Amino acid sequence: MNDIEKLITDEKYNLELKEQVSFEEPKKYLKAVSSFANGYDIGYVIFGVEDGTKRIVGVKDIKKSYEEVANRIKTRIDPSIIPTIDIVNIQGKDLIVVKVIPGQHTPYYYVNKGTRIAYIRKGDQDCETNSTELNELILRGRNQGWDELVTDNLYKDFTFEKLKKYFKDIKDYKIEKEDLESFGLLSGEKLTNAALLYSDQNPVVGSFVSCTRWNGLDKLSAKDDIEFYGSILNQIDNAMEFIKKHMSNGWVKEGGKLARRTIPEYDLDAMREALINAEAHRSYLMRGTNVELAFYDDRIEIVSCGKIGNGKTLEELLKRPTSQRRNQLVCDIFSRLDFMERRGSGIKKIFQAYENDEKKPKFEIIDDVFIVTFYSRLYREVERNDDNVDVNVDKNVGINVEIKIKEKYPELSNTSIEIIKLVENNNYITQPEIAKELDKATNTVYRNIKVLKDMGILERVGSNKKGYWRINY
Repeated sequence: MNDIEKLITDEKYNLELKEQVSFEEPKKYLKAVSSFANGYDIGYVIFGVEDGTKRIVGVKDIKKSYEEVANRIKTRIDPSIIPTIDIVNIQGKDLIVVKVIPGQHTPYYYVNKGTRIAYIRKGDQDCETNSTELNELILRGRNQGWDELVTDNLYKDFTFEKLKKYFKDIKDYKIEKEDLESFGLLSGEKLTNAALLYSDQNPVVGSFVSCTRWNGLDKLSAKDDIEFYGSILNQIDNAMEFIKKHMSNGWVKEGGKLARRTIPEYDLDAMREALINAEAHRSYLMRGTNVELAFYDDRIEIVSCGKIGNGKTLEELLKRPTSQRRNQLVCDIFSRLDFMERRGSGIKKIFQAYENDEKKPKFEIIDDVFIVTFYSRLYREVERNDDNVDVNVDKNVGINVEIKIKEKYPELSNTSIEIIKLVENNNYITQPEIAKELDKATNTVYRNIKVLKDMGILERVGSNKKGYWRINY
């Protein structure tokens, strides 16, 4: 079997089979040429093969058909491309093989009678681009991303306190205006789109996270519903606090043993990774859309808009995650803050976090919407409970922390335990805020915090004003 026969028999999305060359309706195959030129992988249009059966039938009037295909591609695809067009004899029959290499000057249009339509490949179909897809092709042809575009917004009108705080806390580095320029966030006095996303004001339309805690397993009634705006760093932090507020943690006592096994309902690191990916890789060209976090009794769904970059299918992405990024500048800042690796994969990290779980996170693409679903560990534990497993579900993080701390440090006062519970929920909380929350005298809080520090349970990272707490137990 030669290479062309192997290509025909393989299941590939970058292959279009035509029985004959259509002289009257060249659009039938020129759509595929446009799609492949606008794509990321080499594409083939092969004439002389039945599409369904893949039976080789040969091309009639091979010389005229060859000239027709070459002429149509030359005159009906704009800008011009130079594909490889060969006549190949297989099983005694002549085929025409058109090899299209993705171009650098996207979009490539099919032109006919004053109309110009750019096509892209979706699965095994050639589809007209919508306005968002066309704009992405235009930017790609300019070797530029949306987040790199310079806006008319001026540096003097915006602040970057959240971004500065993260760099100071994580990297111990003070951000200056010159750094924003070196990061590609600033051009002269004007901000790029990436800078707007990281600014405290963040005026980008649709750039917010909506979080809803639904009653039950569907969207009938909501317990809690809130939208988070501002810097995308702030959006991620607030969304994580929303998850912590509503998630349950529990423990199981197995086989009559005294030992307990703690069950966190969701892996918070994996959740944060999914939110970072949603902010970093979504298509901000799709106006009027936002990141959604839907919290149900049995699952959490994180939804963002924008098809997978690099022309990959979902199956290909999950098998071999890509390092190509739709928003390079946005991802670069996340990388500098150690939120994502420059050549790593958030999807891979999510799977690693759940490698020992029976039910893995699910990834879906529905109409260019990317959905990540995490399943509640506690909901499944309750579902399969039996006489040998005693399931106890704590309705908030604080209860689970209290059990853990009391077992390990029985000598601690109730005030110290309450302090740890507050810090667990918000590690940026200040000592005066703790005193106010507990309705305790300031000196009482200070004294208990000193005990916790001396025991190595509580550690202050950074300054008293701008730092945060780290719990060690």
